[in-house]
Amino acid sequence: MQVLRTSVRRARPCLSRNSLPVLQPARWRTWKRSGNPELPARRSDPRRIVSTVLLVIGGVLCTSVTSSYAWMYIEQKKLLHEFKTHQPAGEILTKLSIPRIGLRAVVIEGTSSRSLLLGPGHMTGSAIPGTDGNSVIAGHRDTFFRHLHSLKTGDAIYVLRGGKRFHYAVIGKKVVEANDISVLRAGRGNELTLITCYPAHFIGPAPQRLIIVAKLAGS
Repeated sequence: MQVLRTSVRRARPCLSRNSLPVLQPARWRTWKRSGNPELPARRSDPRRIVSTVLLVIGGVLCTSVTSSYAWMYIEQKKLLHEFKTHQPAGEILTKLSIPRIGLRAVVIEGTSSRSLLLGPGHMTGSAIPGTDGNSVIAGHRDTFFRHLHSLKTGDAIYVLRGGKRFHYAVIGKKVVEANDISVLRAGRGNELTLITCYPAHFIGPAPQRLIIVAKLAGS
């Protein structure tokens, strides 16, 4: 009688706690930076950077424009108060009033960039407002003269200077090129010429000029 030999399996030794595999953090980080396509490295989105830069630039520009308008408004209010209460020593202020467009502003002497930020500017060398000759006053199309294009023939323009009020009536309106200086000519009688850039809603430096011509109707 044969006795079948059975194979005895040897029991595997139990793994002790110290023999368990341990993940090494340093190796894991090294593997993550190795360029494995399954876990790509996180990169900054160029579109997000451009958007952030544009937002910052837009905010700076808006702040600058707002500050300029606020400063202009405050300074013009001061000038109107001085005109109403008292005249500065040795200086005669001129006030321009156009009812149709709701304009009331003190005219600044000169047409420099700073002068036109404070108010409409009287062109040096032209006749003093209210006197014989052609008095030329310029203004920005986006501030004091922004509604100048709405004036029509016969509309009233008032100039107050030295305790007198001069009433002008619009007799003409035209658009000329920026280099056309014929509008600055010395006129006969008592004329008032208002100048601003045109078109009024043009983005950037406007290529033309809007000219309003008025004649003295009474004082």
